Amino acid sequence: MVKKQASIKYHASQTDEHEPGSDGTVLKNLLGLKTKDEIDAAEVKAYAQAFQFTMSNFTPDQQLTVSDIDAIHKHFFGSIYSWAGTHRVVNLTKNGFTFPAAQFLEKTLQTFEETILKPNTPCTGNKEEVLQKIATVHLELLFIHPYREGNGRIARLVATMMAIQAGYNGFDWKAVEKRFDEYVSAIQQLNLTLMTDLLRGALLE
Repeated sequence: MVKKQASIKYHASQTDEHEPGSDGTVLKNLLGLKTKDEIDAAEVKAYAQAFQFTMSNFTPDQQLTVSDIDAIHKHFFGSIYSWAGTHRVVNLTKNGFTFPAAQFLEKTLQTFEETILKPNTPCTGNKEEVLQKIATVHLELLFIHPYREGNGRIARLVATMMAIQAGYNGFDWKAVEKRFDEYVSAIQQLNLTLMTDLLRGALLE
C-alpha cells in the first residue's frame, strides 16, 4: 500500500474550503469527515479500489492520455471529494517548491500528453528502456502536480501500471521511500538519471 506523506502540507494560493469543524486540517469532503484519521482511512480504502480499477481497465497495448489519468483520479477520490478527476485551480507550494501555475495547467497537460505520454506508452522495450520511460512519465506528472490532492499516489499507480504493461510486477515503493529526500530532489530538479536509479532499485521482476 502506498502511504500518504502526512507530514508535508500543501500551501495554496487562495483560501481552501476546509470541512467545518476540522480546524482547517481536512479539506471539505462528501462524507463530512472532520479528522485526519477519518479522512486517511477513507482514502486508504478508496486507493485500494482505484488500484483494482487501474489494473483491470488498462491493457498492455494501451497508450495513456491525460483523460485516462483523470479517470483514475476520479475513481480514487470520487466518493470523497467533489473535485475528483478535475485539475486544480489553485497554485500549490510544498516545502518552498512552487508547482506550475494553475492558469497554465491545461496547456502544460496538453504538452505532457503529446511529448511525454504518447512517446512512452504503451510501455515496452528492454529493462533500461522501460525504466527510463516510467521515470520520464513519473517525473513530469509529479512536477506538474495537476490535482489538488493525491498526485503522488496517482503517479505511483500510473508507474505501477506501466511496469505491468512491460511485463514486470510493479514496484516496491517502500524501497523508494527509504530514499525519500533523493526522490523529492529528483522531482524538483527533473533529474531523470536519479529517478531512473530510484525506480531501478524498486522494480519487482
